[in-house]
Amino acid sequence: MKKISLSYLSFCKISLSLCVGVLFVACSSKSTQETKSADSVVNTPQTIVANTTPVAEQLYLEDVLACENFEGLVKKYGAENLKKEVTIETGEGQFKVTKLFPDTEKEVEIYWKDGKAYQQIQDALVRVHETADKKMSFNSPWNAKEAGVRLGMPLSEVVQLNGKTFTISGFGWDLGGSVVSWEGGKLASKNLMVGFNDYSDNNGGLSSEAFAAISGEMEFDVVHPSIKQLNPIVDKLSVFKKPEITKDLGQKMVKEVEAKQVKK
Repeated sequence: MKKISLSYLSFCKISLSLCVGVLFVACSSKSTQETKSADSVVNTPQTIVANTTPVAEQLYLEDVLACENFEGLVKKYGAENLKKEVTIETGEGQFKVTKLFPDTEKEVEIYWKDGKAYQQIQDALVRVHETADKKMSFNSPWNAKEAGVRLGMPLSEVVQLNGKTFTISGFGWDLGGSVVSWEGGKLASKNLMVGFNDYSDNNGGLSSEAFAAISGEMEFDVVHPSIKQLNPIVDKLSVFKKPEITKDLGQKMVKEVEAKQVKK
């Protein structure tokens, strides 16, 4: 079985609406309450360091994808700003990626199409950066140009961009807080993967019981009252080229998602 890139495995496996070319209706069935309008999500302040990158200094992940291959990356960004092979360890195994601007706030993880390492970029991912003094920085200049999403953006703003609420996985595990389906919103066609997390010091004011109720391998519409109060922020963002998904793999993914959905 071919190894799937980390960002694809960490997001696409559960984001069936983003896996274009797969004709599945299962993901459109809601796991919790009925989808509501964008203004139904309350914007709760978070105790975080906001992204303060000036518009003029912003960079776009789509430009990384446009480089196509390693030679293209070198031509656009310079060999001195690239680390060609880096092994990343996660709970789901080891993955080899290329890093652009490694070990800085500008770092981008670049994943290659299976069997075409350094020849064809599959996706580009940015995540919250841990500084030398162990602080979490969201001050990355990278964002998704077509979608307008950036690191540090609260869920309520992403709902506004999507035009409606959407579905995410429960918190507190490897794939926690990942968008499962944009539910036909404006972001559904943007080849975009997003992960949310809570960086407050008190679970957004939720009790331990309330936070536990929105955690684990389940799925929730972000209209859920506890998720609205938590108002988690974007800490992982990836843009990707449409993955090649066979019918058999797609059906397997649908079954995995259905098994995790919270029944009404």
